[in-house]
Amino acid sequence: MAGINSLAATNYAWLFNNQSKKQDSVSKLWNSYGNFQSNANESLAGLTEVNTNVKSVLSAYEEAKTAFQGELSETMSELGDSAAKIKDFNFKIDSEGAITQKTATDEDGNVTTTTIYSEDLQNALDTVKNFVDSYNGAIKFFSDNSSVSKRVEMMKNTFGDTTYRANLYESIGIDVKSDGSLEISESKLANTILNDPNKISSILGKNGLAGKAESHISFAASQSDKFFPSADEMLGDQLKTAAIYTGKAYQNMAAYGNMGNLLNMMF
Repeated sequence: MAGINSLAATNYAWLFNNQSKKQDSVSKLWNSYGNFQSNANESLAGLTEVNTNVKSVLSAYEEAKTAFQGELSETMSELGDSAAKIKDFNFKIDSEGAITQKTATDEDGNVTTTTIYSEDLQNALDTVKNFVDSYNGAIKFFSDNSSVSKRVEMMKNTFGDTTYRANLYESIGIDVKSDGSLEISESKLANTILNDPNKISSILGKNGLAGKAESHISFAASQSDKFFPSADEMLGDQLKTAAIYTGKAYQNMAAYGNMGNLLNMMF
């Protein structure tokens, strides 16, 4: 009897110890799986955040591109309209009474003199002013956005090419700054319009700056879809890599991986 009891005790101890080892092993397997699951979830959360950030970047990028294209269209349209008016404008104006001076004395005895232009001359001056303002607007637009791409910087230089004809423009009362933008000397321009209207038409008309402006506008239109680089060009392989490891593709990959590890543990 003692032998049987001894054998039973030995077998029980063996079963108990091995059961404990088995339980320890299963526990370790589940802990391992739990750690893996936690790490996977953390990785998934991180990559989901990447996905969200990528979408935000792309959304902001598209908004900036749309705003750029809208401002470009408006700037070129305004310049085109003002250039067309200059080309067709008749600068031959009756000089009699076109420029008059009006003086006034205030109660302190201070005398001020105001130059008054006839309606036709004022209209001519306003037409030139609008054109100059529009041309300066184009220079400013491309200058402000020159860092967007080399093509935008190229357009800044294209519109700024007035500097090489600075002496010609200055001869009619339009000064040229170092960046190519223009500034009107009103008195000199008014006198040139009255005394040499053909010179004004020649320098600013269809064979002059207005014609060049229209040529620049056409060139800008041919480049408009290339001014802003594509998102792929801006972000390159990083965008493609982020797209691969985000969204449902990663979730499925993580789920399959977790299931495979669990099966490996249990069998």
